[in-house]
Amino acid sequence: MTRIDGIIILDSNGKPLISSHFPLHPPSYPSLHIDSFNTARKKAITNDEELEPVIWVNTLARGGSSMSGAGLCHVQREGLFFLVPVGQEVNPLFAFSFLDSFLDTLKDYLGEITEIAIKDNFDIIYMLIEEMLDEGHPMTMETNMLKEIVLPPTLMRKLLNVAGVSGLQTPTTQPFTAPIPWRRPGVRHSSNEIYFDIEESLDAIIDKRGNVLSSAIWGRINCNSRLSGNPDLLLSFSNPKVLDECAFHPCIRYNKWEKNRILSFIPPDGKFRLLEYQSVSSSSKNQIPLGVKANLVIEPNRGRFSLTLSSTLPSRPLEDIVISIYLGKGATSVSATAQGDRKPIGIRSEEGIADGHVGGGNWEFDPHTQVLKWKLSSLVSTERSPTLTGSFVSNELQPTPSPSFNVTFNIQHHSFSNLRVDQLKVQGDVMYKPFKGVRQLGRSGKIEVRW
Repeated sequence: MTRIDGIIILDSNGKPLISSHFPLHPPSYPSLHIDSFNTARKKAITNDEELEPVIWVNTLARGGSSMSGAGLCHVQREGLFFLVPVGQEVNPLFAFSFLDSFLDTLKDYLGEITEIAIKDNFDIIYMLIEEMLDEGHPMTMETNMLKEIVLPPTLMRKLLNVAGVSGLQTPTTQPFTAPIPWRRPGVRHSSNEIYFDIEESLDAIIDKRGNVLSSAIWGRINCNSRLSGNPDLLLSFSNPKVLDECAFHPCIRYNKWEKNRILSFIPPDGKFRLLEYQSVSSSSKNQIPLGVKANLVIEPNRGRFSLTLSSTLPSRPLEDIVISIYLGKGATSVSATAQGDRKPIGIRSEEGIADGHVGGGNWEFDPHTQVLKWKLSSLVSTERSPTLTGSFVSNELQPTPSPSFNVTFNIQHHSFSNLRVDQLKVQGDVMYKPFKGVRQLGRSGKIEVRW
């Protein structure tokens, strides 16, 4: 039967912060995985390679008389490492799926997943691990149910713990008697409202002529529900056909979606992820909102480059644009000039004139990573295209910069797939009409532009 051995949390230096109990293995079992992970990470850093997401670890068999082995799945968040050892017959995707849910729960409890937050709340994290992982099997995964069992950290609770007051973990309700596992009974709010955040990311590969070689749109719908009672919701879209390969929250009635392409559900209380999907829009290749013209010339011990950006989106500005270029191991210095329209950013009261900045943004070069970054705060289609031209010096006779560079950006109130919410109907034992809010955000995923 599929099971997870346990979970280990390491700090940025590879030292253990928290390790769950491994009852079916020798006491040295977690130490072997920690040492193997640190060794593999050090080797990858030395060789300037990426660390494999699954590492093979040689271990003792349960009887202790022969050698066996296990896979070690790991992810990194905010400088911390989360390790999950699994047996030979376990699909690693099972472990990564659990890690994703575990990290979402930690973020909901702690706000930010940092080393300080984990050290300050290690008792809560231990209890969460015990509730979410029952002898290797994921059990209680719903945040609403977990909060009835393990109280979230609050300032008042910390003060009472310091004062020596006990009994704070006694739940006020019986969570396992709730008819709806993801929603506690008796929910009441003074104002009934629900918000939907549609977030989409765009992956693409663009050649040096600006042609889109491949592209894909990935999206998710996050909700924040503040509704009283047990509302039964019907959420419909104006163009549901763009949704494909959907992953639903357990509250979704799948048969209703298959039949009518309508999301029917009783929502959890608070924040939750309603849906993840891939867009099947046939025009996804035309959804690239950024035009890039790039040129790179390699010479002995040096190179010359030029970049020109343009927006193809007339309705919205592109924000937080970053171009990242790896110039090769031997790159030592860069000389460049960024140009663009000058934009007013404020009024100086003492002189009454606009204070502006160059629309070409700014650039910086990190000699340790050999990465050149060109940053622009915003870009609109009506302004003159910003450019970055310059050269770099390298210790190598024949410099070897990366054959492509990465582009990141954000677009507020924009959907690459043009997904639109049509209407929200409320059924069930409620007598109110809730306030509905919908917000859209488009951001770059992995966008690679080739020279």
